[in-house]
Amino acid sequence: MHTFSCRLTLVEYTSLVWHLKSTSLFEDWELDDLVKLSRTTPYRRFAAGEIIYHMDDPADAIYFLRNGLVKVSKLFPNGKEAILGVVGQYGAFGELLLTPEEQRPHQAEAIEDTVLITLPREELENLLRERPPLALKFIQLMAQRLFETQSWQAEVSAFSAPARLASLLYRFALEFGKQGTDGVRIHLKLTQEDLSRMIGATRETVSHSLNRLKREGAIARTRAPFIVNSEKLEAFIAADE
Repeated sequence: MHTFSCRLTLVEYTSLVWHLKSTSLFEDWELDDLVKLSRTTPYRRFAAGEIIYHMDDPADAIYFLRNGLVKVSKLFPNGKEAILGVVGQYGAFGELLLTPEEQRPHQAEAIEDTVLITLPREELENLLRERPPLALKFIQLMAQRLFETQSWQAEVSAFSAPARLASLLYRFALEFGKQGTDGVRIHLKLTQEDLSRMIGATRETVSHSLNRLKREGAIARTRAPFIVNSEKLEAFIAADE
């Protein structure tokens, strides 16, 4: 595991404070408070494909992305994997750590070279006790995760596989996409197998669905980086029966 624990340079120290300020939990903190917090929140670096934590590992920290991409997934005894989400810059994950079991309910893996800000569990618990506004924000973060999970479960049961894929690409376009002359380009290194694990379908179904979306003009590419037409994706989802 490639961790980073040596003394921070002045540039890295300033960068760490800046990136803490860019997170939703600490965006309203004063600079002096962020400087103090940064002394207990080191950077950790992971190479593409490296596991950040496994299922059942101790829930010992919450993470914020300085840069890179992280895949959060759940593994099952039969070897299957369900991808629960992809986290990008300034996003947080690993927040489900204040439970009696104190074990990770899912796995986190770096999709590309990634730098994380690590907030140890003990430090988080102290902050939540000392700062009620932060505790409220933390509750809101967890509530948002629950809402997203419930919404996705509803889509899985209510929509066809092509519509679920269209919905997934639409959300990726909103979160990670950049507008270009040919559409919204989604810079995520996700394979068709990855997409199948995210929508609960086979890779063959995903392949057929991508080709259908391309025929409908909702996407321009069937492989990453995907180029999508957000309006046509919305129309495709709305027309699903």
